[in-house]
Amino acid sequence: MIKKIFAIDLTPCEIVARDQGHQYFPLEAMRTLIAGDDVDLIETVVTLVERVADDNAESIASNRVNFTRKQHALEDAGARVIRAPAKRLPDGGFKQSDDQRLMIATLSLALRLRPDFLVLAAADGDFAPMVWELRDVGIRTEVMARPQMLASDLRRAAYSVIDLDEALNRVGGAR
Repeated sequence: MIKKIFAIDLTPCEIVARDQGHQYFPLEAMRTLIAGDDVDLIETVVTLVERVADDNAESIASNRVNFTRKQHALEDAGARVIRAPAKRLPDGGFKQSDDQRLMIATLSLALRLRPDFLVLAAADGDFAPMVWELRDVGIRTEVMARPQMLASDLRRAAYSVIDLDEALNRVGGAR
């Protein structure tokens, strides 16, 4: 039986899912699609950005409740959630470290669990060094992304590419 890990950069995946008419990224359905018939999906990891709340008690409480609800929904769907807190920059903007946190967690899990494949739902070229590293130890990576958004260096590092739009179409319409 083939063993796989599914790692999801949630923010861009949710954008694509909404473009396809889904209310949210259909995690359970995507896990079922990836598992197919002869796959042991041994772990699913997903980053969840914790937004920076305004500096008032109501905003902080609302932000916390929204994060916790989404975290529980993802965990109920079978994912291990990686909390990625955003930070306010001096210019008023925000910075988040979800890609780095996903890379560290994914690399650590893959080296410990030794799957045959990693399915990486991400398009950012920052993931390419991790994919090359996994490839060096015999773990193949299938990248799930919109082909037109996929960074060329990540495409070159990947074993194969799964079209995210096609995958979302296969799991069904609006949710």
